Amino acid sequence: MSDALFLEPPARLATDALPVRETSTDQIELASVERHLAEATRRGRYQGPDDPMAYLQSRACLITVGSTTYLTLTGLLCFGRNPQELFPHAVIDLGHYGGRESISNEVVHLEKDIGGTVFQQLARLEEYLWKNTHHGMTLSPTSMQRIEVHEYPYPVVRELGVNMIAHRDYALYASVARVQLFRNRIEWISPGGLPAGLTVENILTEQRPRNPNIMRIMYEAGYVESFGQGLDTVVATLREEHMAPPEFKDTGASFIVAVYGRAQEDLQAGQVAAEINDTQRLILMLVRAKGQLTPREIRELVPNRAERSLQRDIRGLQELGLLRTTGGSRTLRYHAHDDRDERTR
Repeated sequence: MSDALFLEPPARLATDALPVRETSTDQIELASVERHLAEATRRGRYQGPDDPMAYLQSRACLITVGSTTYLTLTGLLCFGRNPQELFPHAVIDLGHYGGRESISNEVVHLEKDIGGTVFQQLARLEEYLWKNTHHGMTLSPTSMQRIEVHEYPYPVVRELGVNMIAHRDYALYASVARVQLFRNRIEWISPGGLPAGLTVENILTEQRPRNPNIMRIMYEAGYVESFGQGLDTVVATLREEHMAPPEFKDTGASFIVAVYGRAQEDLQAGQVAAEINDTQRLILMLVRAKGQLTPREIRELVPNRAERSLQRDIRGLQELGLLRTTGGSRTLRYHAHDDRDERTR
């Protein structure tokens, strides 16, 4: 099936620029291309021909072989009328669980085969995640003004959705992209491990997009703030908001990014939210993410805080009722005060 979909390509072409058999320009939604061009020009992210067909040629959405013009994977997924007719695996599965693991008796919502163009897929994904995560208010520690806070920053949700779609391996016809929402985190799972030369350790410094043409169009559409720097944006945003850093995992078959949600205390306007400092917020975030932590694990995860200051931070959280303990001196564990599920990940 996979070999039959693509024509024999020149070796230099990326997968998303390959011509797809049994396609023609009739399968392009030209009105969508025209809207994209207008918006990309308005944003200052596109300068070039305003003719839709010329644009499609310039962005590797169309390719001519001999005397026949075909759509590419980019053309189908970005502007095609029905991308899943030829690529039924180019969908997203969404799972929402009440606990920390993907257990059937903790399913809140399952939605399989989210299809359409990449823009339609992202719109549905963002809609669900934003509606089903927590949002609230807190107090500014300097002005005491109420400010909005969210369990997951919107730029992080968007960037990781784009990253999953634009960097997945579409040649894996038995795999689909998946997003899993748990009580303490969200996971974005992209089919295909990291491309050759990329590792979890160098992924923030090396740039090697698997589908560069799809990514370029998504940048023009405003879905990416800095072309080629999506994961950098995620890391920087979480750091600026004093949240736990993302976790990257390459299984070879999939690339997984996990982000842990903001502590519930930060979503509530009130004295408690105003009283705790940035380090205490980070400790709460880490404890919630891991389920439980030992004193040594907290020291390792917050290495830049002096030992005595860290002890004061932990005592303060206990006095406010935000942390509780189990075990004795050698088996001491810290838990979030409302963490009913004490299973470790």
